[in-house]
Amino acid sequence: MDKRIFILALAAFTVGSVELVIAGILDMIARDLRVSVGVAGQLVSVYSLVFALGSPVLIALTTKVERRRLLVIAMLVFTAGNIMSMLSPNFTMLLLSRVILAASCSIVVVLSITLASGIVTPEAKGRAIGMIFMGISGALVLGVPLGTLIGEAWGWRATFAFIGVLSFIVTICIMKFLPQAASPPKLPMREQLRTLGNSKIVFAHLVSILQMTGQFTIYAYITPFLQTMLNLSPGQISFVLLVYGLAGIAGGWIGGWAADRFGAARTMIVTLLLHAMAILLLPWAAASMLRLLPVVIVWCAFNMAPSPAIQSYLVRLAPKSADIQLSLNTSSLHLGVAAGSAIGGVVISRYEVTANAWIGGLFVILAIVSAIVTLYRGRVIHSKKDNSLQENPS
Repeated sequence: MDKRIFILALAAFTVGSVELVIAGILDMIARDLRVSVGVAGQLVSVYSLVFALGSPVLIALTTKVERRRLLVIAMLVFTAGNIMSMLSPNFTMLLLSRVILAASCSIVVVLSITLASGIVTPEAKGRAIGMIFMGISGALVLGVPLGTLIGEAWGWRATFAFIGVLSFIVTICIMKFLPQAASPPKLPMREQLRTLGNSKIVFAHLVSILQMTGQFTIYAYITPFLQTMLNLSPGQISFVLLVYGLAGIAGGWIGGWAADRFGAARTMIVTLLLHAMAILLLPWAAASMLRLLPVVIVWCAFNMAPSPAIQSYLVRLAPKSADIQLSLNTSSLHLGVAAGSAIGGVVISRYEVTANAWIGGLFVILAIVSAIVTLYRGRVIHSKKDNSLQENPS
């Protein structure tokens, strides 16, 4: 794989770390800035909201900017956001820094995917996108524990200092090794929005929303699930989550490789089926660790695997609006996370924790239905000004 793909994956790892690490240092922030943990939790919700809503808007507003230059600018803003977080004297300033971080992160993730897919040949696009998702998964497995350890040793501000230094190093690597990439042909905003009149594109984004809704209906409450079903200790739960995260890194690569080898259509359907099966098997698997670990491996690997295939599918379906489609898809993933967490909270408050797995599996089955619709629905709406929508990519 081209070394430039690894640089982009490292960029995704860096920005992913700042999004996820907050969970590990939230109590430290609350104590230091003298706010409740509940109030400090707004740092998570505001970040997700800005990312989900800001990504398509910012990508649409920056279509004239050369792509590598835009990535460098976004990384520098991201670095500045970490410095601002590190120096924040109060909660309000820290919250504002999270807005800046989320906005810049949303651009970095989308551009990492589009630049990675543009560097390689068409036959390797899936694997290139999969590498970016491996970087995001790596943030969960390595970035979060490392950031938490730094916070515990030197304070939460040191965590942001470390990420800021890493992001600056990545920026230098981008400037040195990545080639310039022309901005995509500018489509009027009306033409970009017109793509959402194409049912194939709408259902492709719906796949991501439904899948993540199903995933987070159970994953957001995995700790009470494991405590209730297996009475696991905190150390044992941490081990299960480590296995989960490592499987996620592998899943990003599997999804990209399979999309290149077997096509996006087959990969989407098969990986979603395996994801649904793993979630539905969780109540059965939670009878013992011997059952649980293999199911957890399949669960996370095939939670991550569909995304490279879906995004590869969108790039081929609408190449001239690829940036906006990828930004909408990353927003779709975040919307699914929010919806799943909310639905899971309602379910666990009213029923036994096993119901979260049943409901989560049902949403992933609905994602499979949506995938079938987008893949096999024949009619595509073409723009009169361009031929940006192509039928039945695989």
